[in-house]
Order: sequence, then structure tokens, then C-alpha cells
Amino acid sequence: MRFAAATIVLALIATAAGCGEREFTAQEFVDSANEQGAELALGDQITTTEADEPVIRISFAPPPGTDPNPQLQAGDGSGTMIVASDAESAGAEFDHCETAADLTCFRAANVVLRFEGMAAADRARVSGAVSALASEG
Repeated sequence: MRFAAATIVLALIATAAGCGEREFTAQEFVDSANEQGAELALGDQITTTEADEPVIRISFAPPPGTDPNPQLQAGDGSGTMIVASDAESAGAEFDHCETAADLTCFRAANVVLRFEGMAAADRARVSGAVSALASEG
């Protein structure tokens, strides 16, 4: 899974090269990812990073009208989002996240998503959405 997430991050970085990387607010990222099928729900800010960047709770809901497969629903359906001040700071947060064996991490521009115990269906939706955002760049 880490390989797939890392591949997506590399695609995002390559897409942004030379044209200035987009910077998202938390709501802009959730809206953009949901347009691509992520089904994210933005929660409350729960803390800040050492760099005073917001750490926000996020969660998932099954896509409307679906009957979720219980074999795919293993995680608690929540994680955190860090909205970094810029892409460089997000890169450092992503690298730090990747060192944790029990986290699944994604990065899109200045946003880092961190999940523990992520369900397969959620992982697939986020991977697809982040990949689609990269191709839009």
C-alpha cells in the first residue's frame, strides 16, 4: 500500500513541477476529492503541528446508494488531515507519516492524509481521488 501511495505522491509532484503547485484549504481539498469519489467528511480541528498547521479529523461514508461489503469494512473510517503552509512542509509531514508502520499516508499538494486501520474500500476511493487530482494538475 505504501508503494501505491508513494507512486501517487510522485505523480502529484511531477504534475505540479514547473507550474506552481496548488495549495488547498481543508474544505477545498475535501470538495475536490469528493468530486473524484473519495466520500470524505471534514471534521473539527483537533490540534496543530509543531509548525502551527491545523490537524483536522476526517471520516468516510459509503457512497450513496451502495450496500458496503462487510469484508471490506475493517477500519474505523476516520483519520486526520494536515493542511500544511506549502508543498515543502507537506512533503516533510508525508515523509514523517511514512515512517510509521501502522499508518496509511497520502499527499496532495499541501495536504497530508493519515489513516490507521483503513478499510480497503476507503483506501481505494482515496487513492483514486488523489490520482485523479494529480491528473488534473
